[in-house]
Amino acid sequence: MGVEPAALQKDRPLRAIFEPGSIAFVGATEAEEKMGGRRWKSLVEGGFPGRLYPIHPRASHVRGHRAHKSLRELPEVPDFVVVVVAADLVPAIVEDCAALGVKGVMVISGGFGESSEAGKRIEHEMVRMLRGSGARLVGPNCAGLFSASGKVNIGGWRTLPGSIALISQSGNMAIDFARHAEQDGGGFSRSITIGNATDLGTADFVEYFLDDPETHVILCYAEGFREGEGRRLVQQLRSRPVRKPVVLLKPGRSEAGRRAALSHTGALAGEDRVVDAALDAAGIVRAETVEEAWLLARALATQPRLGDGGVLVLTDGGGHATTFADAIGTCGLALADLTAETQAALGRMLPERCSRHNPIDFAGEAEGDPEVIGRALQIGLADPNVATAVMVGHFGGYHLIGGERILPKETAAAKALVDVARSAGKPVFVHSVHGDRDFEALRILRDGGVATFRRLEVPARILSGLRTAARYAGRVPPEMHRQSGFEVPVVLDDLLAKAVPGARPLLLEPEARELLRRCGLDIPPWREVNSPDGCRRAVEELGGLCAIKAIAPGAVHRSDLGGVMLDVAAADAAAAYGALVDRVQGKVRLRSVLVTAMIPEGTEFAVGALRDAQFGPILMAGSGGIRVELDRDVAFRLAPVADRDVAEMLTATRLGPLFRGFRGRPPLDLVKMSELVTKLGDVMIRVPEIAEVDLNPVIVTEHGIALADVRVALRS
Repeated sequence: MGVEPAALQKDRPLRAIFEPGSIAFVGATEAEEKMGGRRWKSLVEGGFPGRLYPIHPRASHVRGHRAHKSLRELPEVPDFVVVVVAADLVPAIVEDCAALGVKGVMVISGGFGESSEAGKRIEHEMVRMLRGSGARLVGPNCAGLFSASGKVNIGGWRTLPGSIALISQSGNMAIDFARHAEQDGGGFSRSITIGNATDLGTADFVEYFLDDPETHVILCYAEGFREGEGRRLVQQLRSRPVRKPVVLLKPGRSEAGRRAALSHTGALAGEDRVVDAALDAAGIVRAETVEEAWLLARALATQPRLGDGGVLVLTDGGGHATTFADAIGTCGLALADLTAETQAALGRMLPERCSRHNPIDFAGEAEGDPEVIGRALQIGLADPNVATAVMVGHFGGYHLIGGERILPKETAAAKALVDVARSAGKPVFVHSVHGDRDFEALRILRDGGVATFRRLEVPARILSGLRTAARYAGRVPPEMHRQSGFEVPVVLDDLLAKAVPGARPLLLEPEARELLRRCGLDIPPWREVNSPDGCRRAVEELGGLCAIKAIAPGAVHRSDLGGVMLDVAAADAAAAYGALVDRVQGKVRLRSVLVTAMIPEGTEFAVGALRDAQFGPILMAGSGGIRVELDRDVAFRLAPVADRDVAEMLTATRLGPLFRGFRGRPPLDLVKMSELVTKLGDVMIRVPEIAEVDLNPVIVTEHGIALADVRVALRS
């Protein structure tokens, strides 16, 4: 007998969860008002083809299945064990699972890490026991799961089969998505709620579903990720040459997680901006609402891939077309430029009063002859510049204003729209003010795979998501480096040991400059002095005019303390040193004075990096100087970055046009800026002791860049 491949061995516990041959249910009961009763009922009535073992201390049978008093009394070791009993009874049951060699365990019971620190310790002990026997844990404090091919329903509610895999931290959100599937069509290949996710989390299930042949789209509801889990998720998706679409609904668009940041980079990052940067790196489509998340997932599961090109808009009235054009523009999409051939074909088919340009306005023609829509749609979709088409207005309700004689024409038009959409192989959507009504024409569209919407902005958001998914479907960014440490592990020890103690140790600027210099960044020369005469000699050595800065623990914003003097000449250096010391006297504990050559005038940028608990090293670049936190004109990317990512990052800011040349000015040096950001990303990967780096301002000209100020914070 051959050895099972390592990849399959790793997946065995998850396969035992979604495709078990036998299930033991601890806490099964016929009382439907109890959690165990509802879930046992849905499991039994779901048609599970394997062996079911209810565990009950007194009953002989539970819903027709012979009951046992404990797991140890079963005639076999079950593949999967579900636990729904009081929290104090759970650890002993989990211990039995580990001893018996069960592969998968789901603890629905609550009262653990979500309730107390003691509960967290119990959770981790349960994971330790199960991992020791090769088993994995779902939960605790979760709501159940559904597996269409395995015919497993331990949710306690009706779930329709389909091709979307759902991962949810919330049971209520899983129910919400299930209701959307019932209302809008579609369904689930798998649905898993992870609760406290003490062991198996979002990234584990995404990895499994990426290889699951039953799953075409992955839909996630995540309130957050465990430490490092977000980065693992990004790595999983970036490493796939062919990837399935992933839609994420994540609440919490706030900056609360960065209130105590020590740098501009940290203050600007905010949890949500980091999340957006990470999702962009992975090509994950982010949704704003439950409805949007579901509609995005369903569209990705049912619609053709969105190709290159613009949006064709057809309308029975100009107002909806204008509003929808604004909506797609806000979402980063554009109207398609129709070819002359397409416009000529439309002109031969449409009355003179109708528009041949995009948007195509039927100007009252469609209300009397609805089938004109299908004919125009067929011509428009054949245009190579058109990637998708959307009909906006009040289709489906024409009979309300034109009378019953319009009804058969409207029905025929709906059938034609379905046929044209299928044959074109391009996404087609319909917006209608009657989109929430059960009119026959709209029902034909829905049944035929042409999604219909009541709210005008929804198809625009969905098209934006389809574009994101299509852009990343075949794109494989460079693999992320492993955090392997610096080539010579002790090369930075002398500098790291000099950090100012605190919640986040801070390197003073001389050490910060030296650290980055040793790591390969081009740092302008400097001198550290402790006397007026030393200051004079330093200015003479550096040549020309210099800047002098106070070096002191706690002096984060030195300009606010009067701790910076500019344009200091050698003849004035000694006096300037004394004046600087007098300014900061009593405000900080001065260690020394830093002397650097004045940097030529240019455009001020900020470049920075931080180490996020969920996603690891993050890079920032954008407008700099004293307005960096006021304007907040910055962009974020996960480190490391490729050249094209840095260029996109820098040109995404309001200062981006300066790199192309603006109003006759020579273009700024994009190559040198890209090198700086790329090198900083590499430093963050290779020096895990660094928590944050702040380079502000970085002076950029057409001839290069120069770093004026350097700040580095270390991990505690």
